[in-house]
Amino acid sequence: MEPLPHSETVVTVFSSIQGIAQSLRSAEPNLPLVEVEDPALGGYGGTVDFDPSKLSAETRTILREAKILVSEPAVVAALLECDASALESLTWCQSTYAGVDPMFTANLALPLPWKLTRFAGCFGPPIAEWCLARIIAHERNFAASADDQNRRSWAGSKEAILGYRYLSSLTLSVLGCGDIGRCVAKAAKAFGMHTIGYGKTKRSKDALAAEGIDEYTENLKRALQEADYIVSVLPSTPDTRGMLSDLGLMPASKSRGGKCPVFLNVGRGDVITETSLIHALDTGYISAAILDVFETEPLPSSSGLWDRPDVIVSPHVSGLTQGKDVPRVFMENYRRYVAGREMKYVVDWKKGY
Repeated sequence: MEPLPHSETVVTVFSSIQGIAQSLRSAEPNLPLVEVEDPALGGYGGTVDFDPSKLSAETRTILREAKILVSEPAVVAALLECDASALESLTWCQSTYAGVDPMFTANLALPLPWKLTRFAGCFGPPIAEWCLARIIAHERNFAASADDQNRRSWAGSKEAILGYRYLSSLTLSVLGCGDIGRCVAKAAKAFGMHTIGYGKTKRSKDALAAEGIDEYTENLKRALQEADYIVSVLPSTPDTRGMLSDLGLMPASKSRGGKCPVFLNVGRGDVITETSLIHALDTGYISAAILDVFETEPLPSSSGLWDRPDVIVSPHVSGLTQGKDVPRVFMENYRRYVAGREMKYVVDWKKGY
């Protein structure tokens, strides 16, 4: 690894994710770094609990003087909504999440006068693991076997546990073919699934085939109709918000030539409204929904999704940022920043991602 370039610019870590500062110090002992801890910021997994109005005066001063910040987009957005000058010295913010949508859904005056970089390249494998685990659990109906065990009933749920299909006979459509989508497809290919990738831009089919995508299409209807399982890894952007709402999933229904597939969402919850999702289940556009992200998070206890036997609720944990992952992404950009070179994964304030 190339030596750390000299810089007196301090890196400020203000995050609900444990271990980031420690991992950065272990990776680069000479990195000028300060970790800010404040009772106003907490959280777990993909959920942030933050009240900027309760920040201490000391924390406010440190943040106001910070030039490089490592934090969650939701934290930064809430901070700036509370006080537009809270980060007045900032030149670069490294997000700890792949998704930066809180910055665009908050009431902020965009574009902001500093660079924001996404945390990319780490979430593909864990999210792929989650998706394939959920698909297998659904297809083999592990929940029914667990119920049989609780009842001490040997194969009591015969129809539920014996009617499974081999994954090698099924088609998986991945909505979104970035690094996460490609990892999901590659994992599915390891089980022999046929994979279809959907995206809005032209891509090299040969390159995608090498990463597990058998077919690539810009036709959403086709991707929905051909699938036994649909996995959405779509980010939250002006183009994707509500993309599957209303009648968006109708092409997947058997009446429209589809297979009434299982829908998994590990991208962003606002790709479909909760009302539209429930309608899609009730009308048979899809047969089940396995959800790690939701239109509103945390999912309210009043939500109609909780009690449905055709819905699995997971609290945004399919791909969590771990402190040990941060140095690999951050340090490469830090070297670029200090050298005055273009950084990777820079967010376009106009495009929204």
